Amino acid sequence: MLVNLLARLGAPLLALSDKPKSTPAAMRVAQDRILRRLVIEQRRLPVGRQFGLDRLPVGDGLTQAFRAQVPATGYQDYAELFARVAKGDADVLFPGRAIALAQTSGTTSDAAAGERFIPQSRGLMKNHRAGAQAAFSRLIKVGGTRCFDGRLLMMGGSTDLRLNAAGIPCGDLSGIVVSMIPTWLGNLYEPGRAIALERDWPTKVAKMVARCGHADIRLASGIGSWMLMLFENICKERGVTRIRDAWPDLDLVIHGGHAFEPVVPQFAHHLKPGTWLMEVYPASEAFIAIGSRPWRIDEGAPPPLEVLGDHGIVVEFAPESAGTCDPTRAVGPDGLEAGQLYRLLLTTPGGLVRYQLGDLVVGVAPGQMRFGGRVKTRISVFGEHVEGFQLADACAAACAATGAQVAHYHVAPVLPKPGEVRGAHEWIVEFAVAPKDPAAFIAALDARLVKEVGDYEAHRLVQLDVPRLTPVPTGTFDRWLASKGKLGGQHKVPQAWNDRTIADALLASAAVLVKE
Repeated sequence: MLVNLLARLGAPLLALSDKPKSTPAAMRVAQDRILRRLVIEQRRLPVGRQFGLDRLPVGDGLTQAFRAQVPATGYQDYAELFARVAKGDADVLFPGRAIALAQTSGTTSDAAAGERFIPQSRGLMKNHRAGAQAAFSRLIKVGGTRCFDGRLLMMGGSTDLRLNAAGIPCGDLSGIVVSMIPTWLGNLYEPGRAIALERDWPTKVAKMVARCGHADIRLASGIGSWMLMLFENICKERGVTRIRDAWPDLDLVIHGGHAFEPVVPQFAHHLKPGTWLMEVYPASEAFIAIGSRPWRIDEGAPPPLEVLGDHGIVVEFAPESAGTCDPTRAVGPDGLEAGQLYRLLLTTPGGLVRYQLGDLVVGVAPGQMRFGGRVKTRISVFGEHVEGFQLADACAAACAATGAQVAHYHVAPVLPKPGEVRGAHEWIVEFAVAPKDPAAFIAALDARLVKEVGDYEAHRLVQLDVPRLTPVPTGTFDRWLASKGKLGGQHKVPQAWNDRTIADALLASAAVLVKE
């Protein structure tokens, strides 16, 4: 998402905006102001009439009425509206026509759901740019401007946009924003427009290695696991063991889209100790948060995310309890409480109204949160209620205890056999560096979950055996993604699932690799 900033940057870096952290009162004022603007803009449009925005007061009491009267929504609620926008209709979700349709990964959606898209408006693109600008500015203020003396690598999906029947560009969001990069920036951007267009991921990686392996890369951004894959390929081509030996002036890294804690050891191996990192939380639906500050790899984990409460979107947090949430109890960024799990609801200039993103976050403090995983990728077959961030923390703890490095993992249930009472979690793991003692890895992982998750601890006593570890060959997870047409870019394998659909497919992919 850094591309969103660079697509609009002018030369003077001092013009970059990095607003100071807001007080809870200022957050409320900003969110109320944005909500009023969006309601006024959308209430007379089909989306406003469908979700009752036209029945809300636009003066005092708007926020309270909005939370009490407007339902939480999901993707299927927009089927007819999105279809009209895709046909080129204007004034449906937002004033005017869509400027693009951004495909979402669909990695964690039901198999029958197919590829999804989120219409992009000019107002929504402004939000994307503002979020990336804030992140980049915050990073530049500590890391300096040396990056502009070299090359800026941005890993994303294909930038090969295709026009639909109505002439609207369709494709990955990163492709949509790369198309806006001005000529002056094209001299810095890697892997360059031609390679960015490539849709075949293995071909794209090979071209990136050939072009960037000897380049003066000063900044790298993307999903952590994909960056590591590129690092390893470049190191192999250069005959070195660490990316800092190939790119000695790599000083800045922007990461997002995946739990970062499990891959901290790999990045610590590759990066210089003084490298500055910044986490971002973008989505096709909106740019939601950025790291509260830049961080360095020896800290072991990124700091909390800061909600972008004054960037054109309304962000609500509905408290999660026993797998459900009540949108009438939602709070704004100012109401976040430490340790509370929430579902995200977004209202955006792209016409989404209290849209359930499918993400879970954990409150840290007013305005600050931590990504908690996906609603669909928690695991609670036995009532153990383990969230995605807790699985990531346990994996990171096991790596720290054993010296292992994990490239990918997936957690699935093992149900009791007839006549048995106890089941288990199976951890299917693709190791970058395998633990010398696999039993110690599982013991450390299990101990972390017992300590941090009360329901897991209770069920370990009566229903759950020690987790089972199933190492799989390198390439297993990529093979699964390739079978779904989702290799590379912003796609990733769900890190947990409540049945064995994905687990069994991964094991089948592993078996094929072993035979090969």
